[in-house]
Amino acid sequence: MNPSQQSQLAEQFIKNTVKVKKDETVWIEYWGLEAKKLADACAEKVKEAGGIPFLDDQSAATIDQIKLLSEEEINALGKEKLARMETMKCCVRIKDIAEQEKISLSAEKRALYQKALEAMTQWRINNTRWLVVVAPTKEFAADCGMSFPAFERFYRDVCLADYHAMTEAVKPLQKMMTEGKTVRIYSPAQETDLTFSIEGIPALPCTGQWNIPDGECYTAPVKNSINGTIKFGPSSYQGERFAFIKLTLKDGHIEKAEAEHPGRTTKLNEILDIDPGARYAGEFSINFNPFIKDPTGCIHFDEKIDGGIHMAWGRCYKTASNGNQSANHWDMVHIQRSDYGGGELSIDDRLIRKDGLFVIPELMQLNPDNLKAVSKLN
Repeated sequence: MNPSQQSQLAEQFIKNTVKVKKDETVWIEYWGLEAKKLADACAEKVKEAGGIPFLDDQSAATIDQIKLLSEEEINALGKEKLARMETMKCCVRIKDIAEQEKISLSAEKRALYQKALEAMTQWRINNTRWLVVVAPTKEFAADCGMSFPAFERFYRDVCLADYHAMTEAVKPLQKMMTEGKTVRIYSPAQETDLTFSIEGIPALPCTGQWNIPDGECYTAPVKNSINGTIKFGPSSYQGERFAFIKLTLKDGHIEKAEAEHPGRTTKLNEILDIDPGARYAGEFSINFNPFIKDPTGCIHFDEKIDGGIHMAWGRCYKTASNGNQSANHWDMVHIQRSDYGGGELSIDDRLIRKDGLFVIPELMQLNPDNLKAVSKLN
């Protein structure tokens, strides 16, 4: 991606999304050399807006130095990063997924570091205008099965979509989810029949305010209300990849967790056993970005897939809280388009989406043909 294209993306991220103002401090975290190129472009846009950028290197080589630290030193590092984050008005995190997979920390040190950063993460989420993006890299393009030029076009489409139009189109869905009481996710072809309550928990749209790409509306299940089984597609977390994940729940708790073979099932359960809250849901979201059709291996894209939903296991968001706490927040995606086996999504026993398409008039503007048409017009 050439400097002009990087500058165009940085303009979207810094000026249109986090809306940096004069004299504001901005944390720009980058993972790897390719992410740094976009981070540098963002830093220039921060300066143009009169802000003050602070660059934070989270490359594999930097993170792997943590293996030399004691538990006390890791906790001290977490406190130091929290103190720095508390001085920030905005935060931009630019991730290179391939870089994350190069990290060689032991599971024990990784868990200690994750827990040490939890307070900083919560401060960032609840007290800054933040944005998380993924760097456009050749490795990411290969994971998507695309040539790099084709991937660059795809990346620009999803990042520069008309998020203002999406913000208007999602309002009826937000109202329906906020006022709704029960949800059913049903897909016999995908071994899925899951029910839960969302009563009393607000729903919030995400249409370019915190993540790019974007396109979802989220809430949280009532913690102890989930019952049934759901099968998620390819999922990655902390550098671990799973071909699929199948969960069986009773009264909100994951009673059984399965992956593609016994070895992966063991690793899946290790992650879910990090603390008691990791086996309860902290988020339920309906996805609708029209430009994202297939899993990329990157959750920041996959959780917006057209025709999908996602659920996060572990920590809930303060903005849509069910009280669940955990060091984990693991988003898993279930796609209901017909090319993935189809399925139905109902709220209060009313079918609102079938085989990935909204079927009631007030939500049809969120269907892909309509959102794409709006983006082309603008």
